[in-house]
Amino acid sequence: MSRLAVFGLALSCPALAAGAMAAGAEPAGIRLPSGATVFWQETRHDNSGGQGLTYRFRFVMPDLASRVPATSGPASDFDAGTGEDAAGRAPIDIDTETGAVAGAPADAAPDDGLIDPALLDDQPVEADAAAEEAADALVEVPVLPAAPDVLAQDPVHDDIVWLCEHWILPRIASPAPRPSQIVISLADRELPFGAYDPEAIQLFEAFRLPPDRDACEWEPW
Repeated sequence: MSRLAVFGLALSCPALAAGAMAAGAEPAGIRLPSGATVFWQETRHDNSGGQGLTYRFRFVMPDLASRVPATSGPASDFDAGTGEDAAGRAPIDIDTETGAVAGAPADAAPDDGLIDPALLDDQPVEADAAAEEAADALVEVPVLPAAPDVLAQDPVHDDIVWLCEHWILPRIASPAPRPSQIVISLADRELPFGAYDPEAIQLFEAFRLPPDRDACEWEPW
């Protein structure tokens, strides 16, 4: 699962860059609560996007691919050369004018869209009526998730929050201009800023920084 964002003009943070570019120094890994390790790549700041001053912290998590859901599977296992999928099934073509089906198994009965009367015999009518009443009751009282924002969280959301609170906030210079937003990106490899790599996995999280206190307030995309 990756997100590509196009940002405006950005400048590297000189203070942080100087610390990371010490002669001959290997980048220090940052151990996260989940056990993963990330490496700080760079920090940029800009005023694009209408969010005020934004600090963008970019990190590399080499094992990020193993921590996010896979984006490939049986749905993509189709051999264009043979016209068959991974299970050996050929594609099924339906003529929208005649209703003829090509590629269906020989013993498959044609579907005329009608219900077989035999299937209606000995059906529990009372049970069906009770089920219908129960379904109608649910329509009147919809059930919503307890925290809908959770659905927008990345798989490593807790680690990113920890990074913001324990690694980034102490590095927000004072009394330098205070950012109003912090954007944290994770990638499974080091990439140039704004570059697109179809093989790379990238995650982005945004946080609002209140003007009166140091706190990372998550902003769902």
